[in-house]
Amino acid sequence: MTAVTSDAATSDPAAPDPAAEAEAEAQTSRRLPDADARLATLRARVHEDIAATSHARDWIPRAPGSTELDVLVIGGGQAGLGTAFALQRQRIDRVLVVDDGPEHEVGCWDRYARMHTLRSPKHMRGIEFDVPSLHVRRWFEAVYGEAAWAAVELIPRLDWNDYLRWYREVTRISVQHRTRVTAIHRPATPDGPFSVDLRGPEGRETTLTARRIVCALGLAGGGGVRVPEFISSLPRERWFHTEDPIDFTALRGQRVAVLGGGASGFDNAATALDHGAVRAHVFVRRATVPASNPLRWMEFPGMQERFYDLDDQRKWDFGVMSGGLPQPPTQHAVWRCFTHSGFALHTGCGWNAVSMVHTGTGGQEIAIDTTRGRFHADVVLSATGYQVDLQMRPELTEFVDDIALWSDRHPPAVDHPAGRSPYLGPGFEFTERDPGTAPWLTRLHHFSTGARASMGVTGNQLSGIYGGIGRIASAITTAITRENWDRLAGDFASFEHIEVRSIGPHDASDGWYPTSSRF
Repeated sequence: MTAVTSDAATSDPAAPDPAAEAEAEAQTSRRLPDADARLATLRARVHEDIAATSHARDWIPRAPGSTELDVLVIGGGQAGLGTAFALQRQRIDRVLVVDDGPEHEVGCWDRYARMHTLRSPKHMRGIEFDVPSLHVRRWFEAVYGEAAWAAVELIPRLDWNDYLRWYREVTRISVQHRTRVTAIHRPATPDGPFSVDLRGPEGRETTLTARRIVCALGLAGGGGVRVPEFISSLPRERWFHTEDPIDFTALRGQRVAVLGGGASGFDNAATALDHGAVRAHVFVRRATVPASNPLRWMEFPGMQERFYDLDDQRKWDFGVMSGGLPQPPTQHAVWRCFTHSGFALHTGCGWNAVSMVHTGTGGQEIAIDTTRGRFHADVVLSATGYQVDLQMRPELTEFVDDIALWSDRHPPAVDHPAGRSPYLGPGFEFTERDPGTAPWLTRLHHFSTGARASMGVTGNQLSGIYGGIGRIASAITTAITRENWDRLAGDFASFEHIEVRSIGPHDASDGWYPTSSRF
């Protein structure tokens, strides 16, 4: 086992952190004095650009009096908002986003994301889609100035959260907050709408209908969190998954053990230490901490937008290869941890068992038996990631047995963990396990982590989100056109747009007409 500890000066965990307070004050002062005015100017520019490049006519046939949604988007984070905007650009305008969080939180960024910055390059194409003035760069420059954008390498996390809130407002996307989908019901007929049960604020229950549903549920959207049984068997107040809401102030003076050396492991260890934990040790089974980030290679159009078009064997081979590559922590997270004297990193140190034991003072502590000896802690943080298992998704209860998985379509996937991933169509839609038995599945879209086997990059994460929202919007537009073609063609057959009203010389009463090919 290799144990690496910090050589930072010993500090009193109960004392205020002057550096942290100074940093918070500095962040506030960096906002330009006229930032609000600059944002107002940018908002007007965005609205002008959207208006100038929008389709001019409503085109989807409607039944008289119908309140049916074209698309329900479940999840109001970056993927859900980006999807709604991409649909808006196709003039698919009956779209509702529902999110179980409060209005000030957008996705994970002010919840369980605990890093200082995003790790994706700031210059990547993203949810601005085809409107450059909507790019995060323009928002950041309006708030902090052009020099600030040039100076930062990565976008600060809470600035990204603020940008997403601004994005939601400026694009006028309809979001229903503090609302959870409790059930999606099969259509009464093969081509009928889905009925969706919702539980909103104060437990209020409602039902709506939607032609299509996009599940944009983030890292847990393919199944749920992964927690080893030896951790989950501990008393619940003694352990947390890194996605859990954690009161880090309650960890002051505590000994924290973190299982997992990826980004969330280091981020949560640092956050615990920032809040006064006396010790936070990160345990990594591997002999070394991963250093290379494979996502940086994947950030080009062929991968982000065209991977789906490869044959199944090439997709599977690439997925097995890339899925076996570890995702490293960020350099910033490592440095952040090593500023604390209570931090230690244990590599080549897997966990065999975890149990509660009595202390000599009559209390209890956690004993962790590792491949390199026993350690003791007060709290365990499980930075063990997520698993793909659609059986865990409550919103898919009525559909899960009909959804085709990779193990149903590709023999090498049968005994592989990635074989549990859904076998998706070109627009992230589910496909039928038994063709012809569940045709409505093509109107359910999986914009979450389980999409990686089919799409290469999940699409909901920033490394692939531009290609992802484009694929979904294109697929849904195509499907709506096909479903309504008879009505659209009938409308064309009876269509008249009279442009020639007079056969003969122009008369002054006819009004202006162009007499030159220049203005």
